[in-house]
Amino acid sequence: MSVTYDVIATRTGDWWTIEIVSGLPDNVLGVSQARRLTGVKDVARSLVVDLLEVDAADVDINILIDLRP
Repeated sequence: MSVTYDVIATRTGDWWTIEIVSGLPDNVLGVSQARRLTGVKDVARSLVVDLLEVDAADVDINILIDLRP
């Protein structure tokens, strides 16, 4: 059974800041960065797998892109 995690990707300088905003337990903060937008999904999935010690096949990522200046 897979779980979907919502991720907000925000451009910060030369990087995309990644914040997992839903799906994680309340006491777990999921923040990372990716060099390119195309890498956000893989970085977010790896972050969830590492934080929660779950199988990558059970992790779905929904990317929300924040383009506000």
